[in-house]
Amino acid sequence: MGSLTQDSQLLHTLSNGLAELYLPDGGDFPRRVIRLVSSLVPADSCSYNHLVGPVAAAWQIEPADSLDFPDAQQLFQEHLHEHPLLRHVEATGDLAARRISDSASDRQFRALGLYREFYRPAQVDHQLVVSVPAPGGGMISVALNRSGRDFSDRQRDMVDLLRPHLTQAAAIASLLSQSLPDTPQGPDGRPLLTARQTRILQLVARSEERRV
Repeated sequence: MGSLTQDSQLLHTLSNGLAELYLPDGGDFPRRVIRLVSSLVPADSCSYNHLVGPVAAAWQIEPADSLDFPDAQQLFQEHLHEHPLLRHVEATGDLAARRISDSASDRQFRALGLYREFYRPAQVDHQLVVSVPAPGGGMISVALNRSGRDFSDRQRDMVDLLRPHLTQAAAIASLLSQSLPDTPQGPDGRPLLTARQTRILQLVARSEERRV
C-alpha cells in the first residue's frame, strides 16, 4: 500500500512539474528544469549545464551556495574533460540517464583530478545525470548530486523518463526567447494576428519542420 501511495504521489508531482516545464511564464527555463528534477529525486544539489564539447557554456545550480569554495567554476572547466559520463557520451552518443557509478568504480572516480579538485570540495560523492541535445548545438545535462548514498536504479529510470520532455521543452524555450517574426498586416496597417497567435503559428511551423 505504501509503495502505491508513493507512486501516486510521484506521478502527481511529475504531472504538475511537466505542466510548469512547458509554461513560458513559469520562470527561466534552467530553474524550471532544476525544480522538476529535484522534486522527483532527493539530492543535496541539482545543476543545469549547457555543454559545448568539453566546455560548460552555461550552468546554474541550486542551492546556489553548493559551490561555495574558491575558483569552483574554473576548476570545473579545467577538469570537465575527465568526467566519466561525458566520456561515455563522447564514446557512445548515449544520452540516457546514468550514474557515475555506472561508468566508473568509486576508486576510479576518486582518483580523478575532477574529484579531488572539484567534487570533493563540493561534497559530491555520487551523481546522476540526464542529457538531451541543446537547441543550436551542444547538449543540456542535468545533474543530481549527493554526498551520502548513491542513487537507485529506480531513481535513474524515473529521471530518464524526462528526456523527451526536456528535449521538447528546451526547443520551445529557445524559440520563445527569440524575437517574434513580422506579423502580417491588413490594408489598414493593423496586425492580422496577436503576438500570442503569431508565436503559436511559429511553434507549429517549427514542429512541422522537424517532422519533414
